[in-house]
Amino acid sequence: MTERPLGTLTAEASTQHIMFTLMLEHGRLLRIVELAFRWHVALSLFIYGFAKTVQFSPTSGVDAATNTLTGQQLMWAFYGYSLGYAKFLGVVEMLGAGLLLFRRTVLLGCLVVTTVLVNVIAQDIVYDVLEGALRAAIIYQVLTAFIILLNRDQVLSIWKAFTTPTPKPAGLPWYWLAVGAALVLISTLTLEHSFTH
Repeated sequence: MTERPLGTLTAEASTQHIMFTLMLEHGRLLRIVELAFRWHVALSLFIYGFAKTVQFSPTSGVDAATNTLTGQQLMWAFYGYSLGYAKFLGVVEMLGAGLLLFRRTVLLGCLVVTTVLVNVIAQDIVYDVLEGALRAAIIYQVLTAFIILLNRDQVLSIWKAFTTPTPKPAGLPWYWLAVGAALVLISTLTLEHSFTH
């Protein structure tokens, strides 16, 4: 067995130490970036959410015919008519912002924030709202997507838990399960019909 010179071992150990340190620093850097993105989205959505709870006034002041309003004026009139919806949307934005602040709830926060932002982006496009508001919403959604990407291992494990089939229960053949499901379906459809008609 040949012995390697002491300098070679020291160089290898130094290289391994440097690589380990870089990996640690890379991980810390990604956590810092993620935290900054979470704070950015949370702060912005908290401000927008709070504004939605106070900024709209009742539409009784709208005297123009709806076909003469711009898209943005029409959307503002809609929010003014449905103050409850505007307040609800604002509260959900603030809830999502709050969830982003805690490590344990960051992915739930991303889910809530994405739901709200997709709605906001769609409304901004359809109602031709100011480009600045649309761009801001897109930026917040892109930052949220990066947060999700930085937590991809956790996202993949959640995805696997939801998509892994459960073992078939022993006992009833498939056709009895189908008959049971059909009976429950008929019951729920009947209940729905009796409540809605």
